[in-house]
Amino acid sequence: VNLTDYLDTGLFLDHRKTRHMCREMSKGKRVLNLFAYTGSFTCYALSGGAVATTTVDLSKTYCEWVSRNMALNGFQLRSSDRILAQDCLSFLDQAQGKEVYDLIVCDPPTFSNSKKMKTTFSVDDHYAGLLRSCCSLLSPGGVILFSTNSRSFKFDQTCFSDTLTISELTDKTWSLDFQNKKSHRSWRIVTA
Repeated sequence: VNLTDYLDTGLFLDHRKTRHMCREMSKGKRVLNLFAYTGSFTCYALSGGAVATTTVDLSKTYCEWVSRNMALNGFQLRSSDRILAQDCLSFLDQAQGKEVYDLIVCDPPTFSNSKKMKTTFSVDDHYAGLLRSCCSLLSPGGVILFSTNSRSFKFDQTCFSDTLTISELTDKTWSLDFQNKKSHRSWRIVTA
């Protein structure tokens, strides 16, 4: 964490229970961490016994921070671990038919119009396509942990296949000190 240079410290405290869930679900799994920021979910997946991790964030600076966080937590980058400074939407497009994951952590920004991206992204408008792309990379029985900080977000389950089991986890991922702030909402999406 960096408590002096930026408003963001490198760790979102409101997701500590979600990170714990990720750790509990990671044993023997191939884990994809999208919009990874500084890689805390990757570190939790590794501490839970993930056999492979792919960490994707648009920022090269944050990807370097992921590497430092892995090292600080005693994890060496294995041949089965990748850290990619890439647009997550482009990564998902390129991975179709080539990659498979057992657990995907997807905590996108509410809005992004970065020059490094092909298009502007709004989670309210683009979540369905984003999650369908994630679903196509899941192994049978695979899980997506999806969350958003958008206060206007509405999750429409009718946008998705009936073969998915979708359940809201917000009450299980909020911590007591964040419950009144409604800092995020979260869902668990499981393939048949």
